[in-house]
Amino acid sequence: MRVAKIEPTLHSFRQINEAQLYQDAAALDALSADQRGPLHGQLVAVKEVFDVAGYTCGWGTSIHASRQPQVDSHAVEVLRAAGAIIAGITVSTEYAMSAVGPTVNPFDPTRSPGASSQGSAAAVGAGLVDMALGSQTIGSIIRPASYCGCIGFKPTWDAIDVRGSMPLSTLLDHVGFFASDPGHASTLLKLLAPDLRTAQTNPTKATILPPWYDAPTSPEMTAAVDAAAAKLANHGMDVQTKPMPDWIAQAETEILDTILAYGMAQHHGTDFDTHADHMTARIKDYILRGREIDLGVYEKALTARQDMIDELQKLLNGGLAIMPSASGVAPLSVDGTGPRDPQRLWTLVGFPSASIPTTTSNGLPLGVQVIAPPSHDHETIKIADILLEE
Repeated sequence: MRVAKIEPTLHSFRQINEAQLYQDAAALDALSADQRGPLHGQLVAVKEVFDVAGYTCGWGTSIHASRQPQVDSHAVEVLRAAGAIIAGITVSTEYAMSAVGPTVNPFDPTRSPGASSQGSAAAVGAGLVDMALGSQTIGSIIRPASYCGCIGFKPTWDAIDVRGSMPLSTLLDHVGFFASDPGHASTLLKLLAPDLRTAQTNPTKATILPPWYDAPTSPEMTAAVDAAAAKLANHGMDVQTKPMPDWIAQAETEILDTILAYGMAQHHGTDFDTHADHMTARIKDYILRGREIDLGVYEKALTARQDMIDELQKLLNGGLAIMPSASGVAPLSVDGTGPRDPQRLWTLVGFPSASIPTTTSNGLPLGVQVIAPPSHDHETIKIADILLEE
């Protein structure tokens, strides 16, 4: 069994309930053909920030290490209704924000698997499952997907219901997923976000967005984006290069941090008041900062966010954008989980984005990020088909 061989080193799961797996499989086997859903019998791993009835879902913190929900989160409920079997609960960082878990990179155990959805990304990247739920509030789907060599998808904000998942910030929290191929990604998107329009035609134009942020981009990652752009051009797409507007480049970090800190103070202030000694400095600092932000400052940040959305809609002009998913290959674990810079803006404005594993460098994956206008999520999956063609 692949899990028995790989998981003791990979450490992607917090919990696997083997007896429950067999029980769920037997129940599905008993269904007649006409009762079987689109994910019948397929394994889906779930990040520990989502409620899964009967499992321990501890949010990556010792404060909630014994937390056992009685009801499934909305996303898990949808997956079960489609016939999926919950493979187990995957590792998250502390509050999906800070101290890393035990998971290692499936391509090199000395390297980082990425940010808070690291367990889910590693499980898919290692081939333990074909699909996994993740979440993103800054860069926690796109970056791990790039490092672990799988498709990572963050939808339009609010396209997938967050009910039953751990909150950080109402306007930044996204339910997303990892998949081994575009087919699984497309199926998950249709199930989890049924109200999104399905792409009727192939996108016709794409914008290359050169890095506007401080984190340096490796030559290998730059080459991966250039190769992706060339492939799109060869498929008849109009590919242009445009700069990020200066005011957005200068303001995005402060705006996101203001909105995030405000939300964390609201959602996790009680934990801070009762168990601050069990929190890392990063979590405590966000909560303390959030308590200092008055409503006027918060509302000003929301206005700036909306201005960014409007400006970026004009920049994309109905087409897609391509850029790095991360600054390069996965860093060594001792050096952290890598910069958030390439992912942060698209979480702030809620545009759909996907990391597509287009190439490798010295055996380590590199992902190209594809961004679409809001509600055009399916177009990113169509582009994955093109970028992954041999």
